[in-house]
Amino acid sequence: MDFPGKHYLVSLFRRRKGLLFRFLATTVATSLLSMAAILLIREFLDGVLGNGGGMAAWVASAFGPTAALWFVATLLIATYVASSLVTFDNQVTQQRIVKVLELGMMEKLIRHILGLSVPFFDRQSHGDIIQAIRTDVSQLRTVVLAMARFVLNTCMVVALFGAALLLSVRLTLWSLVVLPLAVIPIVLTARRILARSFAVRRTGYVLYDVILQLLQGIRVIKVFQGEDAEANAAVEKGRAYFDQLIEMVRVRSLASVYLGSLSGLGIVVVIVVGGFDVMNGRLEWPSLLAFLMALRSIHGPLNQVNATYVTVKNNAAAVQRIGEILEARPEVVDVPGARPLEGKPRTVRFDEVSFSYGDEQVLERVSFEVDAGETIGIVGPSGAGKTTLLNLIARFYDPSSGRVLLDGRDLRDIRLSDLYDRIAVVTQDPFLFSASVADNIAFGRDGASREEIVAAARAAGIDEEIQALPDGYDTLIGIGGHGLSGGQAQRVSIARALLKDAPILLLDEATSSLDSISEVRVQKAIDRLMEGRTTFIVAHRLSTLRNAGKLVVLDAGCVAGVGSHDELLRECPLYVRLCGAQNVAGQSEDTVPPASGRPIPITAVR
Repeated sequence: MDFPGKHYLVSLFRRRKGLLFRFLATTVATSLLSMAAILLIREFLDGVLGNGGGMAAWVASAFGPTAALWFVATLLIATYVASSLVTFDNQVTQQRIVKVLELGMMEKLIRHILGLSVPFFDRQSHGDIIQAIRTDVSQLRTVVLAMARFVLNTCMVVALFGAALLLSVRLTLWSLVVLPLAVIPIVLTARRILARSFAVRRTGYVLYDVILQLLQGIRVIKVFQGEDAEANAAVEKGRAYFDQLIEMVRVRSLASVYLGSLSGLGIVVVIVVGGFDVMNGRLEWPSLLAFLMALRSIHGPLNQVNATYVTVKNNAAAVQRIGEILEARPEVVDVPGARPLEGKPRTVRFDEVSFSYGDEQVLERVSFEVDAGETIGIVGPSGAGKTTLLNLIARFYDPSSGRVLLDGRDLRDIRLSDLYDRIAVVTQDPFLFSASVADNIAFGRDGASREEIVAAARAAGIDEEIQALPDGYDTLIGIGGHGLSGGQAQRVSIARALLKDAPILLLDEATSSLDSISEVRVQKAIDRLMEGRTTFIVAHRLSTLRNAGKLVVLDAGCVAGVGSHDELLRECPLYVRLCGAQNVAGQSEDTVPPASGRPIPITAVR
């Protein structure tokens, strides 16, 4: 099996060589026992007809014909019983192999994906990633089982052909006449199924995306009464998916019909040729009958070899996608020679920083400096690059040009683990895990005690509300904080940041989605969280930046102004307009100076 991540499969079984050896041993044993059964049938028939030669004749000469028949019959029964037991062990061993594979590959995928950089997730469909972890790994399991059956069936074919050669070389050669014809449908079918494999996978993850969209947007769908439209869209994607599956089954079934017809033709050829050989005395009836049984037995494994090849092609898209993900490499990594970061950073500086997503320029030559313990607000119109600026501080991305510096050192020269140790993030939509409240808070620091967790919750102003939950701190909450209000979920995430006690704090619209009462409570928690920390705040509502000592105003990715609130009111027309549009204290309620400096009515910008 050739795919980009095949060396990961090899690594999974390095410590399980005994399992592979057991599979190979039972495979060879099963094949040899099948061969022995065919030859014993001929011995039995020779004994019944009283033909000379062979083991049955030797036993008959020593113990009598009846004893010879019972002896061969007993061996035949023992062969079938042994074959059944060995086959059972072979199948169990196969399942153990795929357990090692499926669980191990799922773990490798999850760990590898979590180790990739943020840009990878920005480019990928979430449905595609989910399909890779769950469905594609299961399909890889199917491929490995198919390969195991391929090894088993190939050994069976070799053993049964060996028995056929021992019975009649002439008939064996005649039976091979139709074999080249069987290759044609295998090759043609495999090509068509390979193309269908990619189509099935593509329509499959598109369907996943639609379902995820339904779950995430259920409130919007309800309010705008879009149930029918969304249901129709989902059904349409599902129809496309199942149409591709049906077409794949149709192609596979046509190949099976063709191969079944060829198998019948091969048996007819052997019956005709073998019949003339018996009539002419070149072959005994027991040998012809045993040969026909061997040939019929060969067709099963041969068909399975074809089915295995088709199965591999059928799942080729899934296997290739797993390989592609495993071959993906993080874009933001520790550079050679990256050094540790000692102590708390004293300065954060942007030095002519530019950044673009592909061809889209987001930031251009941004420069400013922040001292330790200072709070800096980042303001500007939507799309100005505010969140991107935070992403660069956290080194989720690297600048296209310029540098982000901590204490004069480029972030790229600092170990990522040290950088992340010194950063805490609170986002607009608080992300909480499907775990207990205590576990969610403790995610901020490994090994945190219950007392430290409670202390962080108290500082975030959420302790009493947690205590009122059914199981207190052990109450399970859903992904995203289901079971808590928006304000409660945000304060739990603030408690998590407090517990981490990082010197650099990134707040990205942390209160913008809250009602007024919740905003007041969350803001109090944020104020406590900001104490003694270097804080970067992105906010559309300028009133939330009242504690910022310095503001950076962005406009279309460029710095339009840097300074205090009062300084910007005097020097930055864009900031004046933003303040006026929001009636921020210090700006006239009647007029708002535009960028040109000429006053215009406030109603014109509302």
